[in-house]
Amino acid sequence: MQVQLRKVRETESTFLMEKGSVRCIGSFWRSGELVKIEGMVEGKLRLTCDRCGESFEKEVSEPFVLEASDRPVKVDESLDVIECFDGMVDFDEICESEIASIESGYHLCPRCERDGEFETEL
Repeated sequence: MQVQLRKVRETESTFLMEKGSVRCIGSFWRSGELVKIEGMVEGKLRLTCDRCGESFEKEVSEPFVLEASDRPVKVDESLDVIECFDGMVDFDEICESEIASIESGYHLCPRCERDGEFETEL
């Protein structure tokens, strides 16, 4: 789903995207020159354990808060601003990015979580 930034109003609108067993739900509205986006990634993700390398499914429920702009934004203002120079905000792309962010995190399968603590290098 794509929405033109200039057509977003101050009244809250909702979005829902589904990708396999994961869904991305939330709302968006105009706040000054920016479009505020708040949402939640929910469902089951297939992840790889960073300790043993086994694949496992995990139930996720992760919130996200972003802003969208069709103008360049100074980096020190906010790192959570999506610059949409074509004037369109793409909710499919946002949801895919949020899912990829969760997948790229550090994950342990249930067996490795039970095995206790071990030293990690960050």
